[in-house]
Amino acid sequence: MKPAHHPHLPSLRDWAALILLTVLWGSAFAFIKHSVQTLPPAALILVRIGLAALLLTGWALLRGHRLPPLNDRRWLWFAGLGFFGNTLPFFLVSWGQQHIDSALAGILVATMPLATVAMAHVFVPGEHLTMRRLTGVVTGFAGVVLLLGPAALSDLGGADVWAQLGVVAAAVCYGINAILARLIPSTSPLVSGAGMLICGTLFALPLGLASLAGTTGIEPTAWLAVIWLAAGPTALASVVLMQVAGTAGPNFLAIANYLTPIAAMVTGLVIGETIGWNAVAALAVILTGVWLARKKPQRG
Repeated sequence: MKPAHHPHLPSLRDWAALILLTVLWGSAFAFIKHSVQTLPPAALILVRIGLAALLLTGWALLRGHRLPPLNDRRWLWFAGLGFFGNTLPFFLVSWGQQHIDSALAGILVATMPLATVAMAHVFVPGEHLTMRRLTGVVTGFAGVVLLLGPAALSDLGGADVWAQLGVVAAAVCYGINAILARLIPSTSPLVSGAGMLICGTLFALPLGLASLAGTTGIEPTAWLAVIWLAAGPTALASVVLMQVAGTAGPNFLAIANYLTPIAAMVTGLVIGETIGWNAVAALAVILTGVWLARKKPQRG
């Protein structure tokens, strides 16, 4: 059995990498918002994941890694990671952002750690749902209700409300992906990332090709946005994530879940989107819930 890895205390380099990661993830929502104006979600996802898979696989090969043979059971894990970590949530977020602003999408994705905590209680040994964590889950989802507002709850058939719920469903997918990533057999993170993106590309291929074939009038800036989404928030972010997880550990990495929606909201403000006070209040409630859910109890 491989010896347990004990990460060191976070260094300035780790903090710089974490800030870079949150900026990459947070900025993705604004680029998605722009690209889906002329590029359908299915086409966007195929190009984004496919290009990221090429970049990350090439990087892994240059680093001397090799992908496992096709009869290796780890490909089943890669398939689960690719579907729940890339194809399905990317589609839900891209579809949702045809109707809602990027900052709102970033706030809704902030519920991802809450879903992770709840599912980890069932599937991950030692990750019990304590009263503090339960309080965090309830507080976080109260923030989502505050964000959607009474009008949204009374009219769940509205287009914007379903788009918001789609982004929340994407956050649940990311939670499932986090559980799978925690339980996967020992594999190099670079190989796992490449395998995940390869499988994600295969899942996105049918709808993506059909969508591309029937799409015309795509703005050049939309293609540029997709290229950045592939290179930055997908491929480069995966490499940075692996570095931070390997050197400072997953608990430090979890801070990105708190900072990413803030980066998304700031990015939305920069490109001219307006943020209501209810969104700011909801963000504060959601992040309080995340903090409570992830905070370790003090030892007496």
